[in-house]
Amino acid sequence: MKKYCYFNGKIIEEKNIHISPHDLGILRGYSVFDFMHTTHNKPFRLNDHWTRLKNSAKELNLKLPINKKEYQEILDTLIKKNTFIDPSIRTVLTAGISEDGLTIPKQSTFYILIQDKKLFSFPKNLYKKGGKIITTQFARLYPESKTTSYIESMKNQKKRIKKGAHEILYINGTTVLECTMSNIFIIKNGTVITPKDDILHGITRKVVLELLAKNNIPHKERKITQKQLLCANEIFITGSAKHILPIVKIDKEIIEDGKVGTLTKEINTLYLNYLNSY
Repeated sequence: MKKYCYFNGKIIEEKNIHISPHDLGILRGYSVFDFMHTTHNKPFRLNDHWTRLKNSAKELNLKLPINKKEYQEILDTLIKKNTFIDPSIRTVLTAGISEDGLTIPKQSTFYILIQDKKLFSFPKNLYKKGGKIITTQFARLYPESKTTSYIESMKNQKKRIKKGAHEILYINGTTVLECTMSNIFIIKNGTVITPKDDILHGITRKVVLELLAKNNIPHKERKITQKQLLCANEIFITGSAKHILPIVKIDKEIIEDGKVGTLTKEINTLYLNYLNSY
């Protein structure tokens, strides 16, 4: 099956992408990206994703080579040319090719991949029984930008798999931040709480907060300590690929009774209804 992508101004077969070994995205990790899913073969919350990509690029002094209208047109074309149903979309912008590895070139490297969403999906039964996360001490540089630097995440992937966990949670001192590819929410006494500062403000996180407000579910954006995390009644994480995943275990600690909570189920239903009607 042929897979088509967008690479530096052209739509080509993915197998024909050639990224230079002198690209600063490889040599220095100097790059940003975005990852979004589609529903009914339409990009989900495209405006939010574009705004975040643009802001991430600006934070790193990178410039996108296309505008939002062109981005939309390219995505529509790629979705039609590829045969995936509701594919995932990965967009990458690097600083471009630099022979000495320091000089910033005028020409960036920019590409868009269309990927099978099954690559990133969790088993359906996991949403019923709940998942596990492990913790590590770490705080990302440029947390509000979506950079390609996932060193801490990748370093801990073997440990995550060995521990039977589904995500890794970053904690800075005693302050709960975010997971490697997810935002975290806790529920305590009927109030939904999520960290506000020093995190990437995910698109799924934003949708959940909108749904909580619309449905008059008490919620707060504020600091969460590690102690408050482990004393939560319910916990869930959010992300473009995983949507809303309930969490029932952190490291060796069981959360409440070890079962997916009632309010988490209600929020998940609200989200899936929104997704299906989008």
